[in-house]
Amino acid sequence: MKKIFGILLIILILSSCKNDPFCSLNENNVGKEIYDLDEASCFIALKLNKKTSDLNLIRDALIAEENYMIKIGLISENPNSENGTEPNTELDVNELVEYALNKEKVELTKTELIEIYETEIEYLKFIGVVNE
Repeated sequence: MKKIFGILLIILILSSCKNDPFCSLNENNVGKEIYDLDEASCFIALKLNKKTSDLNLIRDALIAEENYMIKIGLISENPNSENGTEPNTELDVNELVEYALNKEKVELTKTELIEIYETEIEYLKFIGVVNE
């Protein structure tokens, strides 16, 4: 009897394990030009075939990127401030990766960070911020 119950339990567990994604994207956000950190993390995780456990690490990498961009003046901490000038600074991915690893202590490898930041460009295209 215990053996049958165990087999039934295994069958039930296996049948409930679907290949459903652990997060989803809102297709209504296509072209909206609104960056959503959680959606960006999900987008990147799905594109890179990552697991649920990787979602927070991806999010940490994106937060490190935002902090780096604030530090070098590419974005402002106060989005309502109008300074009227365009920043002359460009984002150097190698410096960003070093910042994420050494200052933000993101627990990913250099290769993983580069992969995340390169895939983020696809998300920016998805929301309409970056053109081809």
